[in-house]
Amino acid sequence: MNEARLTLETAGSWLEDVLSQFPDERVRIEGIDVLEGGELEGLFRELLVHTHHMTVTLEQAHGQPVYLEVLEVKREGEDYARKLILRAGEGGPVVLAGIMRFRLEFVRPEVREAIIKARTPLGRILIENDVLRRIETVAFLRFPLDNSFGELLGLGETDGFTYGRIALIFCDGEPAVELLEIIPPEERAGRAAKEPDL
Repeated sequence: MNEARLTLETAGSWLEDVLSQFPDERVRIEGIDVLEGGELEGLFRELLVHTHHMTVTLEQAHGQPVYLEVLEVKREGEDYARKLILRAGEGGPVVLAGIMRFRLEFVRPEVREAIIKARTPLGRILIENDVLRRIETVAFLRFPLDNSFGELLGLGETDGFTYGRIALIFCDGEPAVELLEIIPPEERAGRAAKEPDL
């Protein structure tokens, strides 16, 4: 990742491309701040500033498997996108909301099939299928919550904010996946990490 301070201008095209998969007129690009990893603190830094799959990071933080819920899908040829949430434990609290855009031509048929079935988090699929992968963060974000992402995180209408990132996953050397990953505010995320798996 470029160590120079990113700006909305440099990260904006990535953000617009990912958000355009599932437009929400309430998500305003100009309302999103682009940060460096060093500006994130506490649980936000722990959950976002790394080069691992969010599946693995969230499972370690919450002490239990995460479960995928796919809310919307868009498919055009080999481009596959979905809006999703991850829950800590089956039916547990939402610990991530986001958008994934995958270029299916860059993976083997069995990996493609598992992704399209939409039952298993992406990180687990790639790990279990021994896909050679490299994860790069494009930008860290201070993200407003007065939109569909706030609702997906279970916060309803609020004028608050949380943090997230835009990331790129290379599969077998190819830029296969673009991700927008947003985690709930620290108090809620920390509470989810402490809740037992019932």
